[in-house]
Amino acid sequence: MAALGPPPVPEIFSTMEEGPRLGGAAPGEAWLETHSRALGHFVAGTWLKPPGRGTLECREAATGRLLATVPRGDEADLALAVDAAAAAAAKWQQMGGPQRAQRLQQLAAALEGGAAGVAALAALSEGRPLAQALGADLELGLRLLRVPAGWAQLSPPDLSGWAPLGVVAIVMSGPCSLATLLWKLGPLLVMGNAALVLPPAEAPLLPLLVAELSREGGALPPGLLNVVTGTPQLRRALRAHPRIGAVTFLGAQQEEVQDVVWGSPCRGPRLGGARGGRVVVIILDSADLDSAAAAVVGSLGTPPAVVFQLPLPPSLGGRFYPPTLITGVAPTSRCLRELVPGPMLVLLPVRSPGEAIAVASGLPRAAAASLWAQDATVALDTAQRLPLGLVWLNALNLLDPMGGCAGGDGPSLEALREFGRPPWEPPKTLLGQEHSLEPLPGGPAVTPSSGDVAAAVEAARRVALGWGRLPGAARARVLRGAAAALGGAGPGGAPPDGDGDEERLLQGALLRWAERAELMGGAVQEVPGGRALVTRWPLGVVGVAWSGPRPLQRALELLPPALALGNGLVVMAPPCGLGPARRLRQALVAAGLPGGALTVLPGGPGGDGAMLARHHPDGLWLCGGGTDPDWASAGSIAHLWVPGGVLGEAGQEPPPGAERELELRCTRPHCLWVPGGGP
Repeated sequence: MAALGPPPVPEIFSTMEEGPRLGGAAPGEAWLETHSRALGHFVAGTWLKPPGRGTLECREAATGRLLATVPRGDEADLALAVDAAAAAAAKWQQMGGPQRAQRLQQLAAALEGGAAGVAALAALSEGRPLAQALGADLELGLRLLRVPAGWAQLSPPDLSGWAPLGVVAIVMSGPCSLATLLWKLGPLLVMGNAALVLPPAEAPLLPLLVAELSREGGALPPGLLNVVTGTPQLRRALRAHPRIGAVTFLGAQQEEVQDVVWGSPCRGPRLGGARGGRVVVIILDSADLDSAAAAVVGSLGTPPAVVFQLPLPPSLGGRFYPPTLITGVAPTSRCLRELVPGPMLVLLPVRSPGEAIAVASGLPRAAAASLWAQDATVALDTAQRLPLGLVWLNALNLLDPMGGCAGGDGPSLEALREFGRPPWEPPKTLLGQEHSLEPLPGGPAVTPSSGDVAAAVEAARRVALGWGRLPGAARARVLRGAAAALGGAGPGGAPPDGDGDEERLLQGALLRWAERAELMGGAVQEVPGGRALVTRWPLGVVGVAWSGPRPLQRALELLPPALALGNGLVVMAPPCGLGPARRLRQALVAAGLPGGALTVLPGGPGGDGAMLARHHPDGLWLCGGGTDPDWASAGSIAHLWVPGGVLGEAGQEPPPGAERELELRCTRPHCLWVPGGGP
């Protein structure tokens, strides 16, 4: 036993019984006492207590007991923090990947060394048992910091030439676990950015302690991680600050916070933020019930009664839900009856795998699934039909939110891309200002009908599933047929009233993406304990808001990749693009595209993005140069994009790497984890 060494801190605390809580955890209280329970902002590696500021009270979630006070920050405090972060980011970006990786490992070690205090503050702020905060939650958080450290050394090839965003603000709308915070912080730092955290007024203690620990042993340079406390009104200053490159969100009320930060129709920095949802457990009739029951109980924490505080994988978002159990086994089965008492587990009985898929697809906020079945054929078929980003087969490992996939097309790449700028994007990007084109000529603008948009989105949703399931070769034939038809659109192969160069580029895009559709596939990765099949799936229905004050001239070239990769499209075109878009649709339908897969509607002078957002497409592309959409509607859309310069200059081929970017924008990752056979 001595040779094995002492067990890690998370293992010790995850196996301890929960005793009575007598006024909170001692380590957290001791840390607060060292600051006389009156903390400040944490800026440039030190505590900042500006004179003349009011104070905010931080209270224990479970009892309401006063824990400490923090300053009521103002715009001057925010400006100081942004300046410190910008200076630190400039130096951080000059470090190589291995150096940044070493610093992140040091940060993980500092957090592990201060584990007791971190967990105690998490427990006080969130009202969670100390054993859980010091168990799986801490272990997951450290892993989510150490894995990106490995990415920093590898330099993923898909991100070659990408640049940091600079200063990234993390806006928290409520108490968040350590794991949730580190899920954002790890990729953010790996990509060379500095962080400015704006915690909620009622729960700023955990981010402040993490910031202080980041200076332990010089883990992070001063100014790389800053925390400014204040009321929600302070967030409004972010949208006007010129040195903030992006804002990302954490917490349960992300849509409302986005609206506060941006405030339609104002413009601000780039928007980012992953959302998440339920972990769905599907138990089919051929499953090993004992193993399934043990896995579900093991995921609920110790004791099972803390299920509502289950630390869901932060890669799947910052929302917290109880697990949902969908079972084809009789609910009276003893091992299922004894899983969790009362309403702690959502139990949904079904009669067949098809019904399980339908139920899982209809659940709100479903993000990952654990599928249990001994019949391999049924298991694989069911897993491939589940519309979720991560599916564990005969396993449930909430400590591995990426299914073991640390690169390639999986969730890790998505996490890194949120905090980087591709080589074709301008250094400073504001939503609605990615291109400064003059208004294009055309007829009068037409106000779109909400009913027409709703019908188009519904028609696209009906056909998108079948279109996306076709073999890539079948979709490629449609695109090649359309390219041939466009080549004969007018005398001598020229379009009737269009530009020959634009037509040539559109034909080239159709042919390139036809070839790419035939070559699309997946990759099998060896992971600890098994193998992971990583593929890219269509988004579903994509709304393209092309009309607006400055419509993107080459927006039609966005349609071939979206269709080639299996999506349905609803395009709201400006007067200048309505004719070309309808000719493209006519050519595609004549070549075999289902009619509802592409609908072209006349767009208005502005507001089409908001109208599309209200009908909840799976993706929304803003190509009109107008104002931001209505965030109250767009908050439910996971894939929001302003294309910018990805298509290149007028009359030229797309820049290097642009096709890969388009491929990723048109698809979402899907990871199927299969046990056995791994290292």
